[in-house]
Amino acid sequence: MKTVQNTRNNDSDVRLAERLRTLANIGPGDDFTARVMERIAAKEPLPEPEPWPTRLMCWLMTPRMVSLRPLHGLTLAACLLLAVGGALRFGGIMTDVTPPEGRSPVRFVLAAPGAREVAVIGSFNGWNAAGWTMRHDAATGLWTLTAALPPGSHEYVFLLDGAVTLPDPTAAISADDGFGSRNSVLLVRTGNGATL
Repeated sequence: MKTVQNTRNNDSDVRLAERLRTLANIGPGDDFTARVMERIAAKEPLPEPEPWPTRLMCWLMTPRMVSLRPLHGLTLAACLLLAVGGALRFGGIMTDVTPPEGRSPVRFVLAAPGAREVAVIGSFNGWNAAGWTMRHDAATGLWTLTAALPPGSHEYVFLLDGAVTLPDPTAAISADDGFGSRNSVLLVRTGNGATL
């Protein structure tokens, strides 16, 4: 029984080997390249690629799975808060922006290298420091702020570290504040320019 089965297996192995040899001798033919090129030519041409802004928008709009470790997430949140806070704090202080109609650009400057924060408060902002914080240049020690004010006479002082008021030492005119101190007076002309 085993001999008959071994003979059958041997016969099928021999036939398989002969088929493989036959297939190995069969090539693609001399016209293989021509046939492939015909099929390629028969296909429709590829569509023009989308412009890069469209591809970018598609890439950005495709949902993706992002996983963050808690520490990485906290770091990212802190960076975003700092960026938004910086944009809100310094976003309104631009020197190259044309002032609104009827207002003139005025630049406040104070040398206070020991201060941690300086703001301008006066009659033009209701003596409120919110939004009137000055920028500090560590190299020069100067605090600066550019604002657009309406024409007229304005009284103001600098508020250092949220507690100490200081009149502008470079102001040519000052007025009594009614509490025993002095306020600096700023005369804003119509058009471009300010007189201190």
